[in-house]
Formats: sequence, C-alpha cells, structure tokens
Amino acid sequence: MTLRRFILRSLLALLPVIIFIGTYAVLDPFKVIYRYDEPSAPGDTVALGHNAGFASIKCLERNLKAGRTYDSFILGSSMSQAYTACDWSEHLPAGASIFHLDASEETLQGMLDKLRYLHDHGIKVSNALIIIEEAMLHRDPNDTNFLFVRPSSTTPDVNWVQFQLAFFEVYKNPTFIGYSIAPARFRSTMLKKRMTTAMLETHTDSTNENIFTSVDSLIAADPDAYFTAKRLQSNYYCPPPLPECLGITPERERIIEQIAAIMHDGGTDYRVIVPPRFNRQQLHPCDLAVLHTHFGAQRVHDYSHHPYSTDPRAYYDWAAHLTTSRCAALLHDAYTTGR
Repeated sequence: MTLRRFILRSLLALLPVIIFIGTYAVLDPFKVIYRYDEPSAPGDTVALGHNAGFASIKCLERNLKAGRTYDSFILGSSMSQAYTACDWSEHLPAGASIFHLDASEETLQGMLDKLRYLHDHGIKVSNALIIIEEAMLHRDPNDTNFLFVRPSSTTPDVNWVQFQLAFFEVYKNPTFIGYSIAPARFRSTMLKKRMTTAMLETHTDSTNENIFTSVDSLIAADPDAYFTAKRLQSNYYCPPPLPECLGITPERERIIEQIAAIMHDGGTDYRVIVPPRFNRQQLHPCDLAVLHTHFGAQRVHDYSHHPYSTDPRAYYDWAAHLTTSRCAALLHDAYTTGR
C-alpha cells in the first residue's frame, strides 16, 4: 500500500470523528467557545445546559463592554439568586450598582477566584453580599461536571482545553444527543444525570439576575395555588443532613481567610449570610466560629436555625432555594437587627 493510499484511508476512517468534533466547534452548543452579544434565552436547549459560573463572568464582560460599571456584588451559589438587586439596594448607599456573580454549586475557591478576577480587572468592590450555605464550606472545588467546573478565565487551575473537554464529554454522550433532538423526552433523564439544570424564567442582563417572576406573583396572590400538597411533599425529599460537624479543613479555612483579606484590604462593606435549608440542622458552632474569626461576628448572620428551616412554604422547591420574599426578610434583618 502506498503512503498516499494509507493517508487517504486513515482520513476516511477518521472522517466521522472529524465531522463530530467539527460540529461541536461550529455549533458551540454550550456557548463556551465564542463571544456572544446576547445571553441565551431561558428555555433554549443551549441555555438548559449552561455553566452558571462561566455565564456570570461572560455577562459581566458583556456589560462592562457596553459601558456599565459595578461596585456591589452578590456572590454565592444558586441559593443567592433570590437576594434581588432591588431588595439589597434598599440597604446600600444611593447609586450603588449591583451585579450577581454566582455559580451553580459555588465553592469557596470559586468565590475567591471571582474576587481576584474583579481585582485584576480594576473593579473596586464597595459592597458585597456573600451567601454561604453549610455545604459550600465542604464542597470540592475541583468538580469536573460541566455545570460546575470553574471557568478558565477566572482560575489558573483550569486551562481552556480542560474547560472545553468538560463540555465535550457531555456533547458526545448519547443522552445529550437524544436531548438535542427531543428535549421534552430526555429532559428528566438529563436532570437525573446532572447533565443540565432547570433555568429560572426571567433573566435581567444588566444585573445577571434570574428570577421566578410569575411564581413570585402567584405566591403573593394565592400561595395555596403554588404550594400544593404534591409540591410541599417534594420538599421533604431533600438530601440527608451533613454529619454533626465535618469541620472546615485548614485548606478551606485559608481560602476563607483570603476572601476576608480582600474584603478588608479593599474597604468593602459586606455581609455574610448563612441561609436556612428545610429540615437541616443549624450550622455547627465549630464552623460558625471559623467564619466569625475571619469575617467578624458582627458581619456574619447565621440563619441556619431560622424558623424558615421548618417551613416548606419558605422555598420554591428542592428544600434549598428560599423565595425572594423570604430572602428580602433576611436581608432586612441582617442590615437592621442582625443575629
């Protein structure tokens, strides 16, 4: 066999692979390769497979490019989204410009990465609202699931190739291929396999907020219409409580110390809120003591023992995501009476 024929046959054998990789590069199904001037519309198959941490950074870059400036940031996991810019602005100086810089299943390291990103880009953080649920204190920052992997633009620990491979692994999964063709049929399977997350219905690009607008209206007008027996029962199927005290590791305590140092060195006025979760025990005193040591007891507001922790109507669903009205109440308490 001649060399020319060998090369030709090899190319033909590899053609399906080349085409498959090429379609990923051309279609950019997760919108993580190219720059986009507009965010994905909620409900799109693309948007349903998005990495919230990456999307937050790209949304910030898009707004900065448009000439907007920000000095106040809400940091945390998806549990931070219901702390709205409107509600928080009531407790900030007039003219404060707010942006949500969140990530799904955010980690302490991911939060530190984002603060360093702001510093490196010359963005002064005058005010910060930091939402730290108990799971975040022990969450592994090196999750390679495409929904949670930290973006390469904010962390030196993940390069561009590693970040893209996390998405390509999902792209070549038969379940995702089926989901791309018939979203309704495969969506529940995608959710079970942690290959997608449900999108909130209203996205405000200028603040990077995602809110259940119609649900909030329904809860305000007729709570019983939303909190049906079936929905309330689903809140009881929450993850089991953490052990009595896992203990914040020295490595994670160093991260907390660095986050606090950035706040202090920058003269940031900040609050740390530990939110309640339904049917979970309160934050253990040993973990709370670590937060007090580095952030200051007067700035840390522990609501893990709040009455909301025994009220399933305080949450949209999944026993974790407080409604906006409950978050507004916690904000008011943190900035007025405190705990």
